[in-house]
Amino acid sequence: MKILNLFFILSISWLLISCSPIINNRGNQPNPVLLAQIEPGQQTKDDVRRMLGSPSSQSMFEEESWLYISGKQKQNVFLPPEELERNVIVITFDENGVVKEIKNIVKEEGLDITMSDKETPTSGHSLGVIEQLFGNVGRFEKK
Repeated sequence: MKILNLFFILSISWLLISCSPIINNRGNQPNPVLLAQIEPGQQTKDDVRRMLGSPSSQSMFEEESWLYISGKQKQNVFLPPEELERNVIVITFDENGVVKEIKNIVKEEGLDITMSDKETPTSGHSLGVIEQLFGNVGRFEKK
């Protein structure tokens, strides 16, 4: 009977532990101490790369900007992940490659984007099984 009670307690404990959420840190979160040392008009792209590492993404529209994107998600066993935090550090450079501006954009300032389930039509036709199997027969030149 004691073994059965022990098995029951261990089973319940295992069930409770397995249902606890998992917190995942994602992305490239620069060291706040090093980020505080970057001042507009002082550092170049090479200085920033040396201090913070390579950016997560780069924007090439109008002015060049480097994006350091990070976030924190909570994942429960059978549920979709829930975003807890999102942080985007945007460092903009002038035409000489010197830091012009530093912005920090958090989750609350972002926009939620819903993906469309529509498909883009393509021209042409779909190949059938026979066309896929024998379509290239005789198309190659002998050398």
